[in-house]
Amino acid sequence: MHDITLIQIILCALVILSAAFIKGMTGFGFALLAVPFLSLLFPMQVLVPAMSLFNLITSLVILFKLQEKIKAYYFIPMFIASLGGIPLGIYALKYINSETLRLLTGILVVLFSIQMLGKVKLAKHFLSLPIVFAGFVSGALTSAISVGGPPLVIAMNRKGYQKDRFRGIFAWFSTFSSFFTTAAFLMKGMIEMESINLALFCIPILFFGSHLGSKFSGKIEPEKFRKIVIGINIVTGSIIVISAVL
Repeated sequence: MHDITLIQIILCALVILSAAFIKGMTGFGFALLAVPFLSLLFPMQVLVPAMSLFNLITSLVILFKLQEKIKAYYFIPMFIASLGGIPLGIYALKYINSETLRLLTGILVVLFSIQMLGKVKLAKHFLSLPIVFAGFVSGALTSAISVGGPPLVIAMNRKGYQKDRFRGIFAWFSTFSSFFTTAAFLMKGMIEMESINLALFCIPILFFGSHLGSKFSGKIEPEKFRKIVIGINIVTGSIIVISAVL
């Protein structure tokens, strides 16, 4: 694996465990919480392909545990739209240096988190339409910096989706999107051995954290927890921006 100290390995494991727990409980937030911290330990070109594998695994865990059946109408349009964004993100990851990507990650994490604190409603004439543009943006951001969840979270919050439907749509979309993103990375030869080693190191932690989060999904007041997660995201995103600039 990447040449880091034992303390850094322990920190990496704690970050993955916490992020997987949050995703298992809320259906989102894995990359948004994990990427800012892990980008301090790994180059983005190593981290992003590994995160794609992480996201695929945790999404599958949630998918297998879903109680509510989700109609394809809700996630197929956003997934198809994401296929147009994935190549753009891969191009950015391949040709933009790691520090610039880290800076972009920090800025977007802060902006998305601040937006998620609000409750701006979509105009009424958009409420009946499927989510497409957010899917496209999510595909680009997922393959570039592995933070593709926030556009979808914002779009689904504005539509007023309830918790079970929210988690189900996100799980289906994340499974398809991360699968095709990982396949694209393989075709481009962008999954290095460091990414594979990082993924293998964290897979048991991912399963445990996702399973534990699913167990607690109905035991914590969702709105309060959502605000805590968003607050953490703002702080970590700010740290990344400051460290990248300095």
